[in-house]
Amino acid sequence: MKSTLTTLALTALAYFSCSPFLPAQPEDLTQVWPAQWIAPANAPWKSYAMHRFRKTIELDTVPERLVVHSSGDNRYQLFVNGERVTYGPQRGDLNHWYYESTDIAPYLKPGKNVLAVQVLNYGSHPPDAQMSVQTGFVLAADDQSFRFLNTGKGWKAIHDPSYSPNLVDGSQVQGYYGGGSREMVDGQQLYWGWSDLDYNDSQWPAAKRVESAFAKTCIWASRWKLTPRTLPHETLTDQRFQSVRRSEGVVIPKSFPQKAAPVTIPAKTRTTLVFDQGVMTTAYPVLQVSGGKGASIRLEYVEAPNIGPVKDRNKGHRGEIAGKELIGYYDQFTADGGKKRLYEPIWWRAFRYIEMTVETQEEPLVIEDFYSRFSTYPFTTEASFRIEGIPEAEQDTLDKILEVGERTIRLCAHDTYMDCPYYEESQFEGDTRVQALISYVLFGDARLGKNAIEQFSWSLNSEGFLSARYPTNSTYYIPNYSLYWIGMLHDYMMYAGDKSFIRQKLPVARILLGYFLDRLREDGTVRRPDYHNFVDWAFPRGEAPFDDNGYSALVDLHLLLALQWAMELETYAGDFHYYNQYQSAAEGLMEAIPKYYWNSSRQLYTDTPEGIHYSTHTNHLAILTGIVQGEAAAQLMRRALTDTTLTQPTVYWQFYQFEALQAAGLGQEYLDNLGIWKTMLRAGVTTWPETTLRSRSECHAWGASPNYHLYTITAGVKPAAPGFEAVRVAPQLGEGQTLQCTHPHPKGNIKLALKKENGKLIGTVELPAGTTGELITETGAIELTTGTNRL
Repeated sequence: MKSTLTTLALTALAYFSCSPFLPAQPEDLTQVWPAQWIAPANAPWKSYAMHRFRKTIELDTVPERLVVHSSGDNRYQLFVNGERVTYGPQRGDLNHWYYESTDIAPYLKPGKNVLAVQVLNYGSHPPDAQMSVQTGFVLAADDQSFRFLNTGKGWKAIHDPSYSPNLVDGSQVQGYYGGGSREMVDGQQLYWGWSDLDYNDSQWPAAKRVESAFAKTCIWASRWKLTPRTLPHETLTDQRFQSVRRSEGVVIPKSFPQKAAPVTIPAKTRTTLVFDQGVMTTAYPVLQVSGGKGASIRLEYVEAPNIGPVKDRNKGHRGEIAGKELIGYYDQFTADGGKKRLYEPIWWRAFRYIEMTVETQEEPLVIEDFYSRFSTYPFTTEASFRIEGIPEAEQDTLDKILEVGERTIRLCAHDTYMDCPYYEESQFEGDTRVQALISYVLFGDARLGKNAIEQFSWSLNSEGFLSARYPTNSTYYIPNYSLYWIGMLHDYMMYAGDKSFIRQKLPVARILLGYFLDRLREDGTVRRPDYHNFVDWAFPRGEAPFDDNGYSALVDLHLLLALQWAMELETYAGDFHYYNQYQSAAEGLMEAIPKYYWNSSRQLYTDTPEGIHYSTHTNHLAILTGIVQGEAAAQLMRRALTDTTLTQPTVYWQFYQFEALQAAGLGQEYLDNLGIWKTMLRAGVTTWPETTLRSRSECHAWGASPNYHLYTITAGVKPAAPGFEAVRVAPQLGEGQTLQCTHPHPKGNIKLALKKENGKLIGTVELPAGTTGELITETGAIELTTGTNRL
């Protein structure tokens, strides 16, 4: 794809000749690479800047295959003869600096060819998840006979002065922001055509060699430890805006923006156009313009417009914009007057609406096209769910809940999971556990979940904590989130198996639990952990309540839950020494928690011993950990659902509320408790907000838990053994009469076609090859075998 994000780039030529190729001689990339990290010679290496690199070569013939390994700091894109062939790097840390491996042979031709690269450094205002050494680019051919391609001698580089940062501040976003600066691009200074083969780079200086490139496994010290990319690239799909919702003094062709059509902005005019994608998205906006020298075009990205002050977070119906204000961060592009100029940022943006503000100078500007490239992790939907026998309106609502949930989970999945794509772009354990489980169920894809477990484990500190988010260039710890990492490892064990990986990560779990076990009192409870004791935004600052002596039921219950996960992990791939240690601590907590926190007069568990604070959260965990079981658990769950004096869960904690509902044997009531999602749908959301309708963020994947629970509670499909080697199917249809469900499995798909008839289930359950299980009905358990089981 010639000139796109890409058309904003620069290039240079350096001629090398290649004789007929010898048989491939693979490079050893496990130690010192045969390539150098390079950067422009006379440019800032640690400040915000866009840098361009070029190398021109001559080829007598084109090989059938030519793999090059490349990486950049912070973000880079590699072009061959004007076409983008790869980009990255996959987000990691300095000890795991990823590189991409790309076969560039299909883009080469006999004669002159050019490799061109753009590298953006965010400087002092990077995304929170972006680590960095300095500006740099490295490339090495996989075949020794093509070492002349490698970065070092013969590469040219130049700083592109057209780029400067938009440092996002409180006038653009309210509250915490961690997405890094946006772009200000002056097309009058830009090296147009920089990536094209015929671009004249004769005035470009030679690139400066920064240092040798070293593999992660290399014995020598280095600043970037290069390791192969582990995840596929994101899917890029062109998409059109649904409509222009607002325009001032400009004629909009009827076909625009759903099709390309010229929109002319007269000279000396300031106008605003509001584009509506129709739904939230994560995408690269693509703008093509002609003329209009000196005209500024600001692209302001908005999740939802506001009614009144932004701090009030009053957004009303998300599909309505009349009388509302659109406020968000922005990119800005200045036209140089040329024809068919393309602007596209180097990283995707999150938005539903884009407010385009154009201010022309002495010439009219023609907007020739404006669309976007949808970008997200390449999940493939394998699951399907359909329940019938409930009112048609309820069925439509369930379908919509599933649609919005799947969109939300996709927009929060990129090189890593993200809590939200608009404000933070960060991978947190609490969010990620829920996101990974939904991914296993919807897509049958555990790669991003495994990547998260791996990356969080890298953040282990000397105190025995994991960073609450990772990768990150900051320091932030949430003790309970470290415990949820153990839950993530347990979930991965159940859905994927992978005993060698589990065994490799168990020492991290032991260190995490060691911190908490060292804080046990003689009575079996836990002293107050350090740092931010976040549970749910329902509490002040999100923190669990504590009494003056540091007692907290939520801390004790979280540790108990983690110990139970860890005992199963140690049984599967570990050491019974640790199992016994955890069992002893768990028994102490099981004895202490009712003693300190059960209030017999209210028949509820209290958050602290003096019985001042009560929450649904504490009572949910009492059920999930098995402190309360059977009919007592069912009664406690109903009290937690109906007592409005308790601290109520936000969208995030709904996941654990319904895990507890199932554990209490009330799964039949799940479909009757989806009120929070129905309320949000009535407000026109297209992704799930962070907490309530007055949330800061409009897209938080932890709210997509129905996409998990409709399969695991209503359809009742769960792994009954590590690696999904056995299946437990316990349908809870409520008022539903028939169920059609497909659930992905490592060996294929589980398929249910069930119907209630005279109080019994009839139909079929299909299990993949080599899989067994049981179907739980009201009359007992039925053994399931490989293939089609007829009931």
